[in-house]
Amino acid sequence: MSVVIRNLQRTVTLNIKQLYQNTLLLKKLCGYEEFELGVILVRNNSIRKLNKIYRECDEVTDVLAFPYHEIKPNEHISYLHLKDEERMLGDIVLALPYIKAESQKHKEDLDSVLLTMIAHGLCHLIGFDHETKEQWEEMYKKELDILNKFNNTAGYKCSPLLSVGH
Repeated sequence: MSVVIRNLQRTVTLNIKQLYQNTLLLKKLCGYEEFELGVILVRNNSIRKLNKIYRECDEVTDVLAFPYHEIKPNEHISYLHLKDEERMLGDIVLALPYIKAESQKHKEDLDSVLLTMIAHGLCHLIGFDHETKEQWEEMYKKELDILNKFNNTAGYKCSPLLSVGH
């Protein structure tokens, strides 16, 4: 199944074809290759509005995830019993200008940070969270596993997000 990338911002330029290929690989490494995924690249004010509506947090954030299915951590759902229109994993919304600014501030490679954010969003879509230390530890392990496999396959140096509630 595929990935649909919508670039709704024009501030940051990037290679959408490469992002598409890398996102397909990340989705496969999560174990959800057979599911559809949406990745939406937005401006800072757009994600701030979404963050306020869905998380009651009136600030810009890097990534928001909107799952189609309710999945528990480390529980895999099979696509075999689902109708075609139900084979949707969910949407990941990324504030590309914010992510670029943060990557520059920390002297990190934008592509690596962006792919880390996609892996982080995928973890949210498959049931992981990081509101408590225990949840964060569980999500960190999953994210680390996905990114290590991705780095070994694609040659990147992505690493998981480091803080609880980041």
